Amino acid sequence: MQHWGGIPNDPSAKQARAQDDLALLFSSDLHVGSERLPAQKRKGTALNMRYYIDDAMHQRGYSSALSWRAVLLFALTEGRSVTVQEMDLPGRYRRLFPHTLLRRLHWHARPNANFPPIARLYDPDGDAVLLLTRSRLCGHAVDVLHNLSHGGPVFQSLCLSDIMALRPMLGIDLVRDETFSATLPISAYLQAAAVTGRIVEEPELSSLPLTGHVPRLAIPPSSKAVASVFDQACREKPMMAKLRGRTIYDDYNLNAIGH
Repeated sequence: MQHWGGIPNDPSAKQARAQDDLALLFSSDLHVGSERLPAQKRKGTALNMRYYIDDAMHQRGYSSALSWRAVLLFALTEGRSVTVQEMDLPGRYRRLFPHTLLRRLHWHARPNANFPPIARLYDPDGDAVLLLTRSRLCGHAVDVLHNLSHGGPVFQSLCLSDIMALRPMLGIDLVRDETFSATLPISAYLQAAAVTGRIVEEPELSSLPLTGHVPRLAIPPSSKAVASVFDQACREKPMMAKLRGRTIYDDYNLNAIGH
């Protein structure tokens, strides 16, 4: 359930953490190939969702991934709970993100961590690979090292809805690699991605001359539309403006060894 996600039980601490995570999610966009996901989605496609905000059930199709991010932004900054039951095809959300996986992602949502990746998603009919490291935003988002962008590997926070939307909007039908088991920390994968320009599988990592220095991968910037939604939230809650410039790397200690 989305009420995990590394958010403390104290309501004020939970809301502060949610605002931190929202700042990350609105600081960049998911690029597939050379363009943002919304700019190239197939005409007439939408992400079907069923969810609750507090006790009210909603069911609708979102033609823009930004629309759902905005729903999360304003609901969570108001201290309301959001629980998703379905995304895309019936049952697909829980096949890709079962409760056991969400629990593990929640457990890794700790400050200054450097755990191994927890899960691997991939496209059986393409080259797309996504390595998931931890959850954010009450379980509505995850940190991901992926190769969806033509500019090279990207390490960024993504809403689960953006990942789920890849199938209906672009035809990228991701599946979860149930055999995946990593032992090396995410810092090794990040350094290998920076050195080779691709996501390296773990057997190859041990053969690379990794130095322990982890350069930061480029993160695609947010669009004007995304930035405008976050600007509106900052006007309503000025404390959020202090979070501009926050990066995914602020929550990791990439010099640590697996913790």
